[in-house]
Amino acid sequence: MKIKNFVAFPTVHWSHNWERQHELIFRTSEWFEKTYVHQPYGLINYGIKELLEKIQEYSSNKRKSAPSILTNPVGKNFEFVNHIFVPFHYIQAIDRLNYKILSKKAAPAEGSVVYAGYCNAFMLHYFRKGGFRWLDLFARRQVSEQLSSKAKAIECKAVETADLITADSRTTIEDYADIRPDIVYLPQGVDVGRFYPADGLEYIALQAARYRGVVGYMGTDLVVDVALMEGVIKKCSDVLFVLIGDFSRGGLSGLKKYPNVYFTGRLGYFELNKALNSIDVGLIPYLINQRTSGVFPTKYYEYLACNKPVVTTPLTDLVDKVSGHVLVAEGVKGFVEAIYELLEKNYEQKAPLLEAMENTWTMRLEVIKRELLKKI
Repeated sequence: MKIKNFVAFPTVHWSHNWERQHELIFRTSEWFEKTYVHQPYGLINYGIKELLEKIQEYSSNKRKSAPSILTNPVGKNFEFVNHIFVPFHYIQAIDRLNYKILSKKAAPAEGSVVYAGYCNAFMLHYFRKGGFRWLDLFARRQVSEQLSSKAKAIECKAVETADLITADSRTTIEDYADIRPDIVYLPQGVDVGRFYPADGLEYIALQAARYRGVVGYMGTDLVVDVALMEGVIKKCSDVLFVLIGDFSRGGLSGLKKYPNVYFTGRLGYFELNKALNSIDVGLIPYLINQRTSGVFPTKYYEYLACNKPVVTTPLTDLVDKVSGHVLVAEGVKGFVEAIYELLEKNYEQKAPLLEAMENTWTMRLEVIKRELLKKI
Protein backbone atom coordinates (compact mmCIF):
# COMPACT_ATOMS: atom_id res chain seq x y z
CA MET A 1 0.00 0.00 0.00
CA LYS A 2 1.50 3.36 -1.05
CA ILE A 3 0.60 6.08 1.41
CA LYS A 4 1.81 9.64 0.85
CA ASN A 5 -0.49 11.75 3.00
CA PHE A 6 -1.07 12.25 6.71
CA VAL A 7 -4.54 13.56 7.58
CA ALA A 8 -5.01 14.76 11.16
CA PHE A 9 -8.19 15.49 13.10
CA PRO A 10 -7.17 17.17 16.39
CA THR A 11 -9.80 18.14 18.96
CA VAL A 12 -8.60 21.77 19.04
CA HIS A 13 -7.36 24.38 16.59
CA TRP A 14 -3.62 24.35 15.90
CA SER A 15 -3.26 27.73 17.63
CA HIS A 16 -4.51 26.20 20.90
CA ASN A 17 -2.11 25.60 23.79
CA TRP A 18 0.41 22.97 22.68
CA GLU A 19 -0.80 19.48 23.68
CA ARG A 20 -0.07 15.81 23.12
CA GLN A 21 -1.97 15.77 19.83
CA HIS A 22 0.06 18.72 18.50
CA GLU A 23 3.28 16.88 19.34
CA LEU A 24 2.21 13.61 17.72
CA ILE A 25 0.90 15.30 14.57
CA PHE A 26 3.92 17.59 14.21
CA ARG A 27 6.47 14.79 14.62
CA THR A 28 4.62 12.17 12.58
CA SER A 29 4.15 14.64 9.71
CA GLU A 30 7.86 14.36 8.87
CA TRP A 31 7.30 10.84 7.51
CA PHE A 32 4.89 11.97 4.78
CA GLU A 33 4.86 14.12 1.65
CA LYS A 34 1.84 16.15 2.73
CA THR A 35 0.05 16.71 6.04
CA TYR A 36 -3.51 18.00 6.23
CA VAL A 37 -4.52 19.40 9.64
CA HIS A 38 -8.27 19.81 10.02
CA GLN A 39 -10.18 22.21 12.21
CA PRO A 40 -12.06 20.62 15.13
CA TYR A 41 -15.56 19.46 14.16
CA GLY A 42 -16.84 18.74 17.65
CA LEU A 43 -18.85 16.09 19.45
CA ILE A 44 -21.45 18.13 21.31
CA ASN A 45 -24.60 19.97 20.17
CA TYR A 46 -24.33 23.44 21.69
CA GLY A 47 -26.92 26.13 22.39
CA ILE A 48 -27.15 29.38 20.41
CA LYS A 49 -24.70 31.33 22.62
CA GLU A 50 -22.04 28.63 22.49
CA LEU A 51 -22.67 28.16 18.76
CA LEU A 52 -22.00 31.84 18.04
CA GLU A 53 -18.77 31.61 20.04
CA LYS A 54 -17.73 28.59 17.95
CA ILE A 55 -18.38 30.53 14.73
CA GLN A 56 -16.25 33.42 16.01
CA GLU A 57 -13.53 30.93 16.96
CA TYR A 58 -13.67 29.45 13.45
CA SER A 59 -13.26 32.90 11.85
CA SER A 60 -10.40 33.79 14.17
CA ASN A 61 -8.53 30.55 13.57
CA LYS A 62 -8.98 30.75 9.80
CA ARG A 63 -7.04 34.03 9.94
CA LYS A 64 -4.37 32.31 12.03
CA SER A 65 -3.80 29.49 9.55
CA ALA A 66 -0.74 31.11 7.99
CA PRO A 67 2.53 29.87 9.55
CA SER A 68 3.79 33.47 9.89
CA ILE A 69 0.98 34.24 12.34
CA LEU A 70 0.85 31.03 14.36
CA THR A 71 2.75 30.96 17.62
CA ASN A 72 2.97 27.17 17.54
CA PRO A 73 5.47 25.31 15.32
CA VAL A 74 4.17 24.34 11.89
CA GLY A 75 5.48 21.51 9.73
CA LYS A 76 6.93 22.38 6.32
CA ASN A 77 4.39 20.12 4.61
CA PHE A 78 1.33 21.33 6.55
CA GLU A 79 -1.89 22.41 4.91
CA PHE A 80 -4.65 23.63 7.23
CA VAL A 81 -8.21 22.61 6.36
CA ASN A 82 -10.77 25.13 7.63
CA HIS A 83 -14.24 25.33 6.14
CA ILE A 84 -17.88 25.96 6.94
CA PHE A 85 -19.95 22.98 8.11
CA VAL A 86 -23.20 22.52 10.01
CA PRO A 87 -22.24 22.36 13.72
CA PHE A 88 -24.92 19.88 14.78
CA HIS A 89 -24.39 16.17 15.23
CA TYR A 90 -26.22 12.81 15.22
CA ILE A 91 -28.99 13.98 12.86
CA GLN A 92 -28.73 11.76 9.78
CA ALA A 93 -29.47 14.40 7.14
CA ILE A 94 -26.98 16.83 8.68
CA ASP A 95 -24.35 14.12 9.13
CA ARG A 96 -24.69 13.18 5.44
CA LEU A 97 -24.35 16.81 4.39
CA ASN A 98 -21.30 17.34 6.59
CA TYR A 99 -19.69 14.19 5.21
CA LYS A 100 -20.17 15.47 1.64
CA ILE A 101 -18.58 18.80 2.61
CA LEU A 102 -15.70 17.05 4.37
CA SER A 103 -15.13 14.70 1.42
CA LYS A 104 -14.71 17.66 -0.94
CA LYS A 105 -12.28 19.47 1.36
CA ALA A 106 -10.21 16.52 2.63
CA ALA A 107 -7.43 14.60 0.91
CA PRO A 108 -8.50 11.13 -0.35
CA ALA A 109 -8.73 8.91 2.72
CA GLU A 110 -7.66 5.78 0.85
CA GLY A 111 -4.13 7.10 0.24
CA SER A 112 -3.64 8.53 3.71
CA VAL A 113 -2.77 7.68 7.27
CA VAL A 114 -5.73 9.18 9.12
CA TYR A 115 -5.05 10.30 12.70
CA ALA A 116 -8.08 11.10 14.85
CA GLY A 117 -8.16 12.29 18.43
CA TYR A 118 -11.94 11.76 18.36
CA CYS A 119 -14.71 10.80 15.93
CA ASN A 120 -18.19 12.15 15.37
CA ALA A 121 -20.67 10.52 12.98
CA PHE A 122 -19.61 12.18 9.73
CA MET A 123 -15.89 11.92 10.56
CA LEU A 124 -16.33 8.19 11.15
CA HIS A 125 -17.36 7.66 7.51
CA TYR A 126 -14.13 9.27 6.36
CA PHE A 127 -12.02 7.53 9.02
CA ARG A 128 -13.26 4.10 7.94
CA LYS A 129 -11.97 4.71 4.41
CA GLY A 130 -8.45 5.58 5.56
CA GLY A 131 -5.49 3.70 4.13
CA PHE A 132 -4.31 3.35 7.73
CA ARG A 133 -6.49 4.45 10.64
CA TRP A 134 -4.90 5.67 13.87
CA LEU A 135 -7.17 6.54 16.81
CA ASP A 136 -5.49 8.30 19.73
CA LEU A 137 -7.55 8.28 22.94
CA PHE A 138 -6.42 10.98 25.37
CA ALA A 139 -9.76 11.46 27.11
CA ARG A 140 -11.95 8.90 28.86
CA ARG A 141 -15.12 9.68 26.95
CA GLN A 142 -17.17 6.64 27.97
CA VAL A 143 -17.69 8.15 31.44
CA SER A 144 -18.14 11.76 30.29
CA GLU A 145 -21.38 13.39 31.44
CA GLN A 146 -21.11 15.95 28.61
CA LEU A 147 -21.34 13.40 25.82
CA SER A 148 -24.50 11.75 24.57
CA SER A 149 -24.92 7.99 24.27
CA LYS A 150 -24.73 8.45 20.49
CA ALA A 151 -21.34 10.14 20.75
CA LYS A 152 -20.05 7.32 22.94
CA ALA A 153 -21.40 4.70 20.53
CA ILE A 154 -19.59 6.40 17.64
CA GLU A 155 -16.30 6.20 19.54
CA CYS A 156 -16.89 2.47 20.10
CA LYS A 157 -17.30 2.04 16.33
CA ALA A 158 -14.09 3.97 15.73
CA VAL A 159 -12.29 1.72 18.22
CA GLU A 160 -13.55 -1.35 16.37
CA THR A 161 -12.47 0.13 13.02
CA ALA A 162 -8.99 1.50 13.79
CA ASP A 163 -5.80 -0.22 12.65
CA LEU A 164 -3.87 1.30 15.56
CA ILE A 165 -5.24 2.62 18.84
CA THR A 166 -3.09 4.48 21.34
CA ALA A 167 -4.17 5.73 24.76
CA ASP A 168 -2.41 7.75 27.44
CA SER A 169 -4.35 6.22 30.33
CA ARG A 170 -4.60 2.64 31.53
CA THR A 171 -8.17 3.33 32.66
CA THR A 172 -9.21 4.25 29.13
CA ILE A 173 -7.59 1.06 27.86
CA GLU A 174 -9.62 -0.95 30.39
CA ASP A 175 -12.85 0.64 29.08
CA TYR A 176 -12.27 -1.01 25.70
CA ALA A 177 -10.44 -4.17 26.75
CA ASP A 178 -13.32 -6.45 25.73
CA ILE A 179 -13.50 -5.22 22.13
CA ARG A 180 -9.86 -4.21 21.56
CA PRO A 181 -7.29 -5.95 23.75
CA ASP A 182 -4.50 -4.62 21.50
CA ILE A 183 -4.64 -0.92 22.47
CA VAL A 184 -1.11 0.47 22.82
CA TYR A 185 -0.35 2.33 26.05
CA LEU A 186 1.33 5.56 24.93
CA PRO A 187 1.69 7.89 27.92
CA GLN A 188 2.64 11.53 27.62
CA GLY A 189 6.16 12.47 26.63
CA VAL A 190 8.28 15.61 26.51
CA ASP A 191 10.75 17.46 24.32
CA VAL A 192 13.47 17.98 26.92
CA GLY A 193 15.46 20.29 24.67
CA ARG A 194 12.54 22.69 24.55
CA PHE A 195 12.50 23.14 28.32
CA TYR A 196 16.03 22.69 29.63
CA PRO A 197 18.21 24.60 30.13
CA ALA A 198 16.50 27.98 29.98
CA ASP A 199 16.61 31.26 31.83
CA GLY A 200 13.70 32.27 34.02
CA LEU A 201 11.52 35.33 33.51
CA GLU A 202 12.84 38.48 35.14
CA TYR A 203 9.42 39.75 36.19
CA ILE A 204 8.74 36.53 38.12
CA ALA A 205 12.18 36.71 39.75
CA LEU A 206 11.40 40.24 40.95
CA GLN A 207 8.11 39.07 42.46
CA ALA A 208 9.79 36.04 44.08
CA ALA A 209 12.59 37.90 45.83
CA ARG A 210 10.66 38.30 49.09
CA TYR A 211 9.29 34.75 49.25
CA ARG A 212 10.65 31.45 50.51
CA GLY A 213 10.08 29.81 47.15
CA VAL A 214 7.98 29.78 43.99
CA VAL A 215 5.30 27.19 43.24
CA GLY A 216 3.73 27.06 39.80
CA TYR A 217 0.71 25.67 38.01
CA MET A 218 0.21 25.86 34.25
CA GLY A 219 -2.67 24.86 32.01
CA THR A 220 -6.40 25.45 32.35
CA ASP A 221 -8.70 25.32 35.35
CA LEU A 222 -11.27 22.93 33.85
CA VAL A 223 -10.37 20.10 36.24
CA VAL A 224 -8.50 22.00 38.95
CA ASP A 225 -9.59 21.67 42.57
CA VAL A 226 -10.00 25.41 43.16
CA ALA A 227 -10.90 24.98 46.84
CA LEU A 228 -7.71 22.97 47.36
CA MET A 229 -5.63 25.65 45.63
CA GLU A 230 -7.18 28.44 47.68
CA GLY A 231 -6.64 26.56 50.93
CA VAL A 232 -2.98 25.91 50.09
CA ILE A 233 -2.38 29.53 49.07
CA LYS A 234 -3.81 30.76 52.38
CA LYS A 235 -1.60 28.39 54.39
CA CYS A 236 1.59 29.18 52.42
CA SER A 237 1.74 32.97 52.75
CA ASP A 238 5.55 32.87 52.45
CA VAL A 239 5.37 31.12 49.06
CA LEU A 240 4.68 32.82 45.71
CA PHE A 241 2.16 30.97 43.53
CA VAL A 242 2.60 31.60 39.80
CA LEU A 243 -0.40 30.61 37.64
CA ILE A 244 0.56 30.23 33.98
CA GLY A 245 -2.29 30.32 31.47
CA ASP A 246 -5.54 32.04 30.59
CA PHE A 247 -7.75 31.76 33.66
CA SER A 248 -9.97 34.74 32.86
CA ARG A 249 -13.21 32.70 32.76
CA GLY A 250 -12.67 30.02 35.40
CA GLY A 251 -12.59 29.59 39.14
CA LEU A 252 -8.88 30.28 39.54
CA SER A 253 -9.38 33.92 38.53
CA GLY A 254 -10.85 34.50 42.00
CA LEU A 255 -7.42 33.86 43.53
CA LYS A 256 -6.13 37.22 42.29
CA LYS A 257 -7.16 38.73 45.63
CA TYR A 258 -4.27 37.00 47.41
CA PRO A 259 -0.98 38.95 47.52
CA ASN A 260 1.13 35.80 47.06
CA VAL A 261 -0.51 34.88 43.72
CA TYR A 262 0.79 36.05 40.34
CA PHE A 263 -0.92 35.46 36.99
CA THR A 264 1.22 35.45 33.85
CA GLY A 265 -1.67 35.22 31.39
CA ARG A 266 -1.46 32.87 28.43
CA LEU A 267 2.10 32.30 27.23
CA GLY A 268 3.10 31.05 23.79
CA TYR A 269 4.98 27.90 22.86
CA PHE A 270 8.34 29.69 22.92
CA GLU A 271 7.78 31.46 26.27
CA LEU A 272 6.54 28.58 28.38
CA ASN A 273 9.97 27.14 29.16
CA LYS A 274 11.14 30.42 30.69
CA ALA A 275 8.09 30.59 32.94
CA LEU A 276 8.56 27.01 34.16
CA ASN A 277 12.24 27.65 34.82
CA SER A 278 11.16 30.48 37.14
CA ILE A 279 9.46 28.16 39.63
CA ASP A 280 10.79 25.76 42.26
CA VAL A 281 7.91 23.25 42.42
CA GLY A 282 5.24 22.29 39.87
CA LEU A 283 1.67 21.52 40.93
CA ILE A 284 -0.98 19.21 39.48
CA PRO A 285 -3.95 20.01 41.79
CA TYR A 286 -6.59 18.11 39.82
CA LEU A 287 -9.95 17.00 41.11
CA ILE A 288 -10.26 13.25 41.54
CA ASN A 289 -13.40 12.16 39.72
CA GLN A 290 -14.57 10.19 36.68
CA ARG A 291 -13.51 12.93 34.31
CA THR A 292 -9.91 12.91 35.56
CA SER A 293 -9.73 9.12 35.95
CA GLY A 294 -8.47 8.95 32.37
CA VAL A 295 -6.17 11.99 32.47
CA PHE A 296 -2.38 11.88 32.17
CA PRO A 297 -1.34 15.56 32.37
CA THR A 298 1.16 16.67 29.72
CA LYS A 299 2.53 19.13 32.27
CA TYR A 300 3.90 16.27 34.42
CA TYR A 301 6.92 15.60 32.21
CA GLU A 302 7.22 19.28 31.27
CA TYR A 303 7.80 20.22 34.92
CA LEU A 304 10.35 17.44 35.20
CA ALA A 305 12.09 18.52 31.97
CA CYS A 306 12.75 21.87 33.67
CA ASN A 307 14.27 19.86 36.54
CA LYS A 308 11.40 20.83 38.84
CA PRO A 309 9.85 18.45 41.40
CA VAL A 310 6.10 17.82 41.36
CA VAL A 311 3.22 17.63 43.82
CA THR A 312 0.10 15.96 42.43
CA THR A 313 -3.24 14.68 43.57
CA PRO A 314 -3.59 10.86 43.26
CA LEU A 315 -4.37 10.62 39.53
CA THR A 316 -4.58 7.03 38.28
CA ASP A 317 -1.54 7.19 36.00
CA LEU A 318 0.64 9.16 38.42
CA VAL A 319 0.17 7.37 41.74
CA ASP A 320 2.94 4.88 40.95
CA LYS A 321 5.47 7.63 40.21
CA VAL A 322 6.13 8.60 43.82
CA SER A 323 9.80 9.30 44.46
CA GLY A 324 12.01 11.81 46.21
CA HIS A 325 11.05 14.45 43.64
CA VAL A 326 7.41 13.43 42.97
CA LEU A 327 4.97 13.52 45.89
CA VAL A 328 1.33 12.45 45.76
CA ALA A 329 -0.75 14.42 48.26
CA GLU A 330 -4.38 14.81 49.29
CA GLY A 331 -6.11 17.74 50.95
CA VAL A 332 -4.75 21.13 51.94
CA LYS A 333 -2.60 19.74 54.75
CA GLY A 334 -1.03 17.11 52.51
CA PHE A 335 -0.26 19.61 49.74
CA VAL A 336 1.23 22.16 52.13
CA GLU A 337 3.51 19.56 53.70
CA ALA A 338 4.59 18.26 50.29
CA ILE A 339 5.36 21.76 48.98
CA TYR A 340 7.54 22.66 51.93
CA GLU A 341 9.30 19.29 51.76
CA LEU A 342 10.22 19.80 48.10
CA LEU A 343 11.30 23.40 48.66
CA GLU A 344 14.01 21.98 50.94
CA LYS A 345 15.47 20.22 47.84
CA ASN A 346 16.50 17.06 49.67
CA TYR A 347 15.93 14.95 46.56
CA GLU A 348 18.66 14.01 44.09
CA GLN A 349 19.18 17.32 42.31
CA LYS A 350 19.05 16.08 38.70
CA ALA A 351 16.45 13.37 39.33
CA PRO A 352 13.48 15.24 37.80
CA LEU A 353 15.42 15.93 34.59
CA LEU A 354 16.66 12.35 34.37
CA GLU A 355 13.10 11.01 34.61
CA ALA A 356 12.03 13.36 31.82
CA MET A 357 14.92 12.21 29.64
CA GLU A 358 13.63 8.64 29.92
CA ASN A 359 10.20 9.70 28.60
CA THR A 360 10.81 11.81 25.50
CA TRP A 361 8.50 12.19 22.52
CA THR A 362 11.28 10.76 20.38
CA MET A 363 11.00 7.51 22.37
CA ARG A 364 7.20 7.55 22.13
CA LEU A 365 7.33 8.02 18.34
CA GLU A 366 9.55 4.95 17.97
CA VAL A 367 6.58 2.93 19.25
CA ILE A 368 4.31 4.51 16.62
CA LYS A 369 6.84 3.94 13.85
CA ARG A 370 7.11 0.25 14.74
CA GLU A 371 3.33 -0.14 14.73
CA LEU A 372 2.98 1.61 11.38
CA LEU A 373 5.72 -0.49 9.78
CA LYS A 374 3.96 -3.66 10.95
CA LYS A 375 0.77 -2.79 9.12
CA ILE A 376 1.69 -0.63 6.12
